[in-house]
Amino acid sequence: MNYESFVSLLSFTATTSTVGMFLCGLQICSRIRKRGSTDGTGVAPFFLTSVSCICWLGYGLLRRDQTVIFVNGVGLVFQTVYLIYYYMKTRLKSRLNRLIFLEMVISVITVMVINGDILNENEKENLLGVVCMLLNIATIASPLVDVGQVVRTKSTESLPFMLCVANMAVCVQWLFYGFLVDDFYMKLSLFIIYPRTYKQLAVGQV
Repeated sequence: MNYESFVSLLSFTATTSTVGMFLCGLQICSRIRKRGSTDGTGVAPFFLTSVSCICWLGYGLLRRDQTVIFVNGVGLVFQTVYLIYYYMKTRLKSRLNRLIFLEMVISVITVMVINGDILNENEKENLLGVVCMLLNIATIASPLVDVGQVVRTKSTESLPFMLCVANMAVCVQWLFYGFLVDDFYMKLSLFIIYPRTYKQLAVGQV
């Protein structure tokens, strides 16, 4: 198998796995439906993933990376649906309204960075790359917000274990993809993230 074929294969498997990871949000929504409210379930995974998808989509457009564009376009659709469902079920709508407004502001800023003339192409890539790297770390770490509740209740019910498993599998594939396409920010963020996903799995098995 030559280099181009291997990159294409890894691109396909990483894309498929990531879309599968996005589907893990259905498990969280199912838990919300059974409880009848969002009590005990934070919005952080949905919110941070949607913001991350927005920024990575912009980064993919700058890099002209069709794989990154497709994956994050699909991810943004999924997270939007999840956020709408969460909004319908939550009692804390005013707080969520502020988060949605913040997400809209981030979207506008991302579009302005991509289309603006203040920065050159390299500076745009570096700026969005750093933002995406930080968001990756925050997104993968977001389930750890519930660790305190896991310790207090001695129950992992509030921890989305399947999401943690999916995060770990997806991170490994995107790490290899980052090496193959020589993307500095993708490689660095996933090097930092990998230990966090392992910690989430360890907590989820308590």
